[in-house]
Amino acid sequence: MPAGLGGGLSNAKIASRPHLVEGTVKAHVSAVLAKLGVRIRVEAAIAAYEAGLVPPRTA
Repeated sequence: MPAGLGGGLSNAKIASRPHLVEGTVKAHVSAVLAKLGVRIRVEAAIAAYEAGLVPPRTA
């Protein structure tokens, strides 16, 4: 899930993976934001990129 969040996917897109529902994803995203001490998904995506969880995108 961190890679999905870091990759900029919506809760619905992350939840489209097997065994996940959108409510569960929303709860996990909220927990990740709190643990990272950030308020918005973009800040979490930056943290995931900086930690090497998400490879850089090529044009």
